[in-house]
Amino acid sequence: MATSTNHRSVLVLLLASLAAVTPWFAPTALAVEAGPGQGLVVLYRQDKMKGKAVRFNVSQDGVPIGQLLAGTTIERPLDPGSYVFSVTAPSLDGQDFVTINVEAGKTYTVEGEILWGWPVGRPKFKTVSETGSAPIPGGSPAQSPAPTGALAGAALGAAVTPGPARPGGAEMGRVGLRNFIGNWQLEMWSLAEDGSRLEGNGFATGSTEGDDGTRIMITAFESAAFPAASGGGQILLSYEAGKGFLLVSTFSHSDEVLRFSGQYQADTGKYVFYMFGSTDSTFKTGVPRTSVRVEIRSLDSSSWIAETYSSIDGRMTQVQSYRFTRSAP
Repeated sequence: MATSTNHRSVLVLLLASLAAVTPWFAPTALAVEAGPGQGLVVLYRQDKMKGKAVRFNVSQDGVPIGQLLAGTTIERPLDPGSYVFSVTAPSLDGQDFVTINVEAGKTYTVEGEILWGWPVGRPKFKTVSETGSAPIPGGSPAQSPAPTGALAGAALGAAVTPGPARPGGAEMGRVGLRNFIGNWQLEMWSLAEDGSRLEGNGFATGSTEGDDGTRIMITAFESAAFPAASGGGQILLSYEAGKGFLLVSTFSHSDEVLRFSGQYQADTGKYVFYMFGSTDSTFKTGVPRTSVRVEIRSLDSSSWIAETYSSIDGRMTQVQSYRFTRSAP
C-alpha cells in the first residue's frame, strides 16, 4: 500500500511540474517572420477568463483572416503601406478597428481585449507597441510610440487651414472631411441581379459632426426602377486619431446600420473604407455583399463620388455609385 501511495505521489508531482512548464490548454503557434523589406503586425489576446468564450472575427482590409481566441495570436508579414484591421463579435456595438501604417523592419503589436457588452462582451483593439521585435503574448510588452495611423489628404481641392499640430496626412484628411459640407444633388445607381443598373436621384445636405466628422443627410430620394429604395438616409464620415477613418450608413428602406473602417490612400487620392466583418449577405437588389469596399474621391471642386465594390464569383465588382454635385444653398 505504501508503494502504491508513493507511486501516486510521484505521479502528482510529475503532473504538477508539467503544468508549471506548460499551461493547461496553452496555444501553440509557429513563429512568423517578415521577409526582406516587410513589417510584421501581431494581433494577440491574453489568456484571461473574462470573455474567454468570445471569438474575435478579424479582417484585414475587409477580407477575413481568422478568429482571434483567448491566448492566441495572428501574425501578418506585410509590405510597407497602410492597413485596416477590424474585429467583430456577437454583441451590440461589437465592432472595432485599428489602422496601421506599416514600415519595413518594424513589428506592430495590437492587443485584443474584452469590454462590457450585451449579450456578451464587446471586442476592442489596443495598439500596444511599435518595436523591432514582437512581445510575448500574455506578457507585458514595453511601451513605445504607437503607429501614426492612417495617412490622409484633402478632398475636393481644399487648402489646409492652420490648426492644432497633428500628423500632416491625418490633418489633411480631417480637414478634407469638411469639404462634404453643403447642399448636394444626388444621382445613384445600384447593380441588379440581372446585371442591369437601377437608377435613382435625390438631395443631400452635409453638416459638421463634432470636431472630426461630417454627417450627410440624404432626403427626397426616389427610384422608379427600385421603389424599395425610396426615402432618406444618412452617412457619417469621421476621423479618430491613432485609428483612422470611420463610415457609418443608415437608410430608411433598411433596418441595417453598416459600419466601415478606412484610410486615405495618398497615391490614389481616395478615402477607402472596408465593411466590418464582411458578412456574406446581399444588397437590397439581391446582389451578393461580400468583402465590401467603399471608395470616396473628389471629381472636381464641386462634385465627389462614392463607389461600392463587392466580391462576386471571386472578382471585385462595382455594385453601386453615388455622385454628389454641389447645388445652390
